Amino acid sequence: MTVGSRGTRRLPKDLPWDIPGRDQLERALRNAGLAIIAVEKVDEPPSTADPGSDDKSRLRAELEALVDEADESELARLEEAVTVSPDDGLDERFWGPAPDSMTAAEAVVADLTEQFAQRRDLAANSIGREAAAKLLGISPQSVTDKLESRKLVGIKVGREWRLPRWQFDPDNTTGTLPELNLLQAAFPGGPVSLSRWMMRPNPEFEGRTPREETIAHGSASVIDVARNLTAAGW
Repeated sequence: MTVGSRGTRRLPKDLPWDIPGRDQLERALRNAGLAIIAVEKVDEPPSTADPGSDDKSRLRAELEALVDEADESELARLEEAVTVSPDDGLDERFWGPAPDSMTAAEAVVADLTEQFAQRRDLAANSIGREAAAKLLGISPQSVTDKLESRKLVGIKVGREWRLPRWQFDPDNTTGTLPELNLLQAAFPGGPVSLSRWMMRPNPEFEGRTPREETIAHGSASVIDVARNLTAAGW
């Protein structure tokens, strides 16, 4: 429920929606790195005059849950989703009108909710920093250094690192798959998406998973395919 080291709430629980100078407050909060969710009056009880108020209340609850878990890139996606641009460069004659902020936010909420579920599953099937250090025969600080240089793949759960098991290979002298830093640089998603991709059969590798392909034939072809995913706008 905090952003970085600021120690402040991302979304104040009792912040009123109709207050003088709200625009200035929202700008100040945004500059402080807080999530701004542009959904009006969602704290009010459902009203028969507003049939969408139930949806707004539900969306507010879902957004609060997501904001508390989201990292900075995910917060940026939420903010972008609820910011309707009057000029997005698309011709409405061909593409139709842009979705309103609530429709866009609902789509992002659904996507991020699924991603967070996958993240929890990945964390449950990963090992901690101390266990990784013992496995690789190095110090816990060396594990941290490798995570920061992206030579290992990890996700943060609170203050603790969790390292997905797929990256470890006892038959490799380093104890891990090779060139994980290059793989992470080439792949268009984060550690959760990368982990799913590495463990799924891929027609590019004759049905082998990217992990199996790396073990059998090295990392070059896997990195090339990952790079092509980026170029194709995966």
